[in-house]
Amino acid sequence: CPLPELAAMSGNIDVIVLGSSPTGLYAAREASQAGLKVAMLDMASGCALHSRHVSRGEIVGAGDLMGWLEAHSVIDTTLIIPTSDVWIEALMLTASDARFRAKVLPAYQGLAGVLLDKRRFHQLCGDHGMETPGVWMAQGSDELAALSLQIPYPCILKPALIHRARKFLRGKKVLLARSRAEFVQHVESMPDGPGGWLVQEVIPGPESEITLFGGYIARDGTPMQIFTGRKLRQYPAGFGSASLVTSVPCPETRETTLDFLGRIGFRGICGAEYKRDPRDGRLKIIEINPRPTLWFQATHEAGCRVLEAAWRDTAGLDPLPERPQLDCVRWRYLLKDLASAVFYLRESDFVFPEPEVLGMRAARLRSWPVFRADDPVPALAEPLVFLKKALGRRQ
Repeated sequence: CPLPELAAMSGNIDVIVLGSSPTGLYAAREASQAGLKVAMLDMASGCALHSRHVSRGEIVGAGDLMGWLEAHSVIDTTLIIPTSDVWIEALMLTASDARFRAKVLPAYQGLAGVLLDKRRFHQLCGDHGMETPGVWMAQGSDELAALSLQIPYPCILKPALIHRARKFLRGKKVLLARSRAEFVQHVESMPDGPGGWLVQEVIPGPESEITLFGGYIARDGTPMQIFTGRKLRQYPAGFGSASLVTSVPCPETRETTLDFLGRIGFRGICGAEYKRDPRDGRLKIIEINPRPTLWFQATHEAGCRVLEAAWRDTAGLDPLPERPQLDCVRWRYLLKDLASAVFYLRESDFVFPEPEVLGMRAARLRSWPVFRADDPVPALAEPLVFLKKALGRRQ
């Protein structure tokens, strides 16, 4: 499928989406449906580049972003939305260039970098009294090896900057260590380069106990288009990205997140994740992504317009009406979710019990991260993207 034509540019671009994953596809669709003209850039061709909602698309290296913006005369009314951690880093670096003219959300002027770095994020949570899982920090393999006799098992190992260790992780988000022997094996296989690591205790209980927050915090601190839900399953199982999500009221998740974001001065789009610890009954924060995240299409189907709210706020327009979200919207990344469901059927001694899915209320509306009948080509392109990634991991 050919990418949208760039040569004959007519009219101004309203939004540039950085990243062509299903997250970028959500961003492009919501912006386009709001009447905005969308361009999309990425370092490799993802499914979203084939959407009819993308007016212009191009493959651009992260280090070439400033050159692309200058070459295409991007003006100061254009809002740039990154949809991955790699693109957040590239945007923050580019926005510091004196030649930069586009608009960015305030979080990308510094705070987003703190939230991306797992060590700095954990320190920030501690400074503001946020409940977190137990965490131990290490700068390299020697420090990690020294921790092996001190930490509880099972535990997980996270690179401080996950996107810099993707090649080593091979599709995983974390490394699970059920025992000291497994922990040492992980440490011995680590390459130099990704930087610091965190060791984090595993909060027991099914992954269906994970709650979600998504929304936009305006430049004046006003929360807009706030969504809450539950992550019912993940891929890879236990420690991956969402594969099954439902919209549901989570008042404690909402209020805890808004209070924290207010105290740290966050302004922008974010998605947050928590898990209830059955040992003490407390809600503990897992992460905050300072950008749209994979399941954000569920926010759209639930009636929230997070990206549109950001555009209107940065353009100085009146805010959108605030309406209650539609509950029982079921978002599913079908093939990945089927793989996770089969995993739980086959795995009898996993660190987590099978998620509680069957007891959830019937879906009032079903949402998919890629397929839409009125925009079908991304769903046709996605299997090729998967195949390319799989082949790349084998090399």
